[in-house]
Amino acid sequence: MQALARLPIFLALAGKRALVAGNGAPVAWKAEMLAAAGADVAVFAEQPCEELRTIAAHPPHAAIALQQRAWRIEDFAGAAVAVGGFEEAAEAERFSGAARAAGVPVNVIDRPAYCDFSFGAIVNRSPLVIGISTDGAAPVFAQAIRAKLETMIPRGFARWADAARRWRQAVQSSGLSPSGRRQFWRAFAAFAVSNPQREPAPSD
Repeated sequence: MQALARLPIFLALAGKRALVAGNGAPVAWKAEMLAAAGADVAVFAEQPCEELRTIAAHPPHAAIALQQRAWRIEDFAGAAVAVGGFEEAAEAERFSGAARAAGVPVNVIDRPAYCDFSFGAIVNRSPLVIGISTDGAAPVFAQAIRAKLETMIPRGFARWADAARRWRQAVQSSGLSPSGRRQFWRAFAAFAVSNPQREPAPSD
């Protein structure tokens, strides 16, 4: 295998705590993305911007709790991930160091030296999710690739991916042999790719 600049890992965050600290639209966007993944998001901002106030008042998915104060060391307890956005490099360094000391993977926006992971561009056909990363070299290029893929990946694929999730247990317990199950899923995938706008039905 060719060397990887980054290992693409998809985290299961539903019901887990995510810590977000800082201010500004990029911080609000990261908080919204974490909530979309099902995390319970705790945001710490002394003077929250309008975007943070809006998503806290009307969270798109899981809860977003906004606290108007600076982050503290004890806030990292129980967090699955931590995200910060700071103007001052010294505060970014403190935040990253505190997260790492607590054993919490950390991302500090636009400061790769303080990051354990990064957010790529995504194509969302959940539960089908496609992540795109340029290892921070060209975020605009990643966004251009995302825009191209958006036109190529039918939105109907979301329904088929969800159907696969719903039917998986039934297929597992159907009595089919391992090779029979593989044959079923190959046929399923071929049919889904050929009929992306069709509503999946067990009769298919």
